[in-house]
Amino acid sequence: MSVAAYRALAAGEVAIVPTDTVYGLAALPGSGGYEKIFELKQRPAGQVLPWLVPGADALDTYAAEASPAARRLARRFWPGALTIVVRASKRAQELGSVAPDGTVALRCPDEPTCLNLLERLGKPLCCTSANLHGAPAVSRRAELDPSFADVAGFGELPDCCRGGKASTIVDCTGETPQILREGPIPEQLVREAAGIDATLER
Repeated sequence: MSVAAYRALAAGEVAIVPTDTVYGLAALPGSGGYEKIFELKQRPAGQVLPWLVPGADALDTYAAEASPAARRLARRFWPGALTIVVRASKRAQELGSVAPDGTVALRCPDEPTCLNLLERLGKPLCCTSANLHGAPAVSRRAELDPSFADVAGFGELPDCCRGGKASTIVDCTGETPQILREGPIPEQLVREAAGIDATLER
């Protein structure tokens, strides 16, 4: 685990972390670090960030009502490259940094450093790819923008992330799951795991 990243995150600051897909800028929900992420990325502040969580049990804590499909997807693909959008629970809303429509996007990363940080912190992490707004996400340290060099955790990053492609995102807030972004996990596998016979909506 990155000591520098842990200390920064615990203090409410931003840190850069490896995930199983791409490098990410992370911070606790509702913290000053969360706002700093948007400054670092030069990204519009009105957008919201997905949360990294330690496992499928997080649905019981941060989802108001996790649908059977959401639970099946979490059991099948977590830890892994699948982000699940759910209605935010009261606890999630208390932490802050949920979407204006009352939803939150959750993912359990298949990366020991992230999982160790989540376990040590005892809280979820808001996380987005470590790239300037509009630039591609990167999975090799040499490709990271130099402007991130001073962010906590940078010096302890591995040379590359395993995946290299941002996660698949599935909205599970309605009756039928809807793919918002197709990533490493293709639609067919999502559909089978969710128990959906018809093609998922897009």
